[in-house]
Amino acid sequence: MRPHLLWLLCLGVLALSACGKDDEKDDKPKPVNITPGAALGEPASPANAAIEPVVVYDGTRTHLVYCQNDGTANHNVVYTQRVGAGPYATPAPLFPGSTNDSRRPHAAMDAAGTLHVVWVEGTAPNRDIFYATRSSTGVISTATNLSNTPGGDENNPRIHADVAGRLHVVWEGTSGLTSAIFYRRTVGSIFTAAQVLPFSTSGISGEMPDVGADSDQHVYVVWAESVGPNRVVRMMRSDDNGATFNNVGAGIAVGGTADKSEPRIACGGLGDVVLTFVAQNTAGDRALFVTFTRTGGTFANPGTLFTSTTGGVRSPAIARFKQTSGEQCVMIACNDGPAGGGNILVFASRDGGANWPNNPVDMSAGNSQPATNRTPAIAMDDNEVIVAWAAQPTGGGVVRTYTSASTYTLP
Repeated sequence: MRPHLLWLLCLGVLALSACGKDDEKDDKPKPVNITPGAALGEPASPANAAIEPVVVYDGTRTHLVYCQNDGTANHNVVYTQRVGAGPYATPAPLFPGSTNDSRRPHAAMDAAGTLHVVWVEGTAPNRDIFYATRSSTGVISTATNLSNTPGGDENNPRIHADVAGRLHVVWEGTSGLTSAIFYRRTVGSIFTAAQVLPFSTSGISGEMPDVGADSDQHVYVVWAESVGPNRVVRMMRSDDNGATFNNVGAGIAVGGTADKSEPRIACGGLGDVVLTFVAQNTAGDRALFVTFTRTGGTFANPGTLFTSTTGGVRSPAIARFKQTSGEQCVMIACNDGPAGGGNILVFASRDGGANWPNNPVDMSAGNSQPATNRTPAIAMDDNEVIVAWAAQPTGGGVVRTYTSASTYTLP
């Protein structure tokens, strides 16, 4: 072969190789770049611990609900807000007349800017689920009891506002002598009676429910349910805006040996649901898993998002936002550490939860004392992600809530 022809052939091979590398590079999942912001403690100098934050972000204001210890054995559920990077307003109690312990709040905002809050009122074995609102003009409603059976023991409420303005509330409790998942929704502005969602024939002790609705107003409920020695995650769907629910699905990895807990969902378009949960194997190792469905039914095989090396994964929280480009951004926060606290990590996807190419971002680094950060909450818009958690300040002090306003880009 002539030397110049050999040289041309080599150039051609190199060119094809380069094209292959470009194609391979283009096929890789695209990252989400998160730039963490400094966290703000709230209250700035509390006399008693402020815990269990919930955060909602409307693109301008950060709405924060948390539990403030009253100096005795009880807590009050309070609301505050900040505009942009400004200070928080003076907290306002959501149930000023309460004489009980108020804990485990959760919140959702409707299209009119009304914040809807649910929480647990009382102590075991006599806890009830309470509800109040804060209007866009700052008016706080009278707290009401949503519980199925006053005097029973009910816990862990979650609330969702769908695109039509309906509210969907779930919680765990007892129906007679049996553990149950309860559900209520609004028709107009009135809550329907509580209904007990069905269990599988082999399951007992349903707990830790969550609820969401897709863009077509199909309602999804997930929970952890004991089946044999371990818990599985189950899901039910309603195709009539929550009036009725179909049969219980087979669950997530029912045949697996890991114990699954704390399921959390974020819904998108019709049938599009992203699910995250914690699983612990027989050796005691804990990991964070994620999966999704695009049909409102069968989930993809769960993938391991993160395996802890610091004592466990706890308290996952999930948020979702659809960009004008159509990209579906999903972010998950968790506590990487034992029950007493660890680091607050955030994971990011830009394709609706199918791929998670980023290393987790530690939102708590430098903002609060290591190994005390716990119970994260997360909210987001088109370029900001707001993460809240409870922790002890760097150097020591009284536990308070922290919120970190961070920016993100889609390179």
